[in-house]
Amino acid sequence: MADQPLKYRRLLRILKRFNAYEDRRRGKGSERMLCRMVNGRLERYPIRCHNENEEKPRAVVKAVRRRFCLTREDGVPDGEFYA
Repeated sequence: MADQPLKYRRLLRILKRFNAYEDRRRGKGSERMLCRMVNGRLERYPIRCHNENEEKPRAVVKAVRRRFCLTREDGVPDGEFYA
C-alpha cells in the first residue's frame, strides 16, 4: 500500500497514534501547524487546511511522513501507518 490521499481529520487521527499533534497556537488563517518530537527535536510541518473534511493529496501525506520519520525506511510500514 503506497501513500494515499487522506481527509485532514483522518490524517490527524493517524498522526496522534505516533504522538504528533496540531499546535493551534501556531499558523495563521487557513494554515495549521503539525508537530512531533523526532530524535529529541521538535519537528513542525505547516499544512493549509480550510476545514477538517478537506482531502489532503498524496504528496502532502508523503511529505508529512518524511518530515516526522514515519516512512517504511524509518521502521513504520504503510500497513501500520494506515491501520
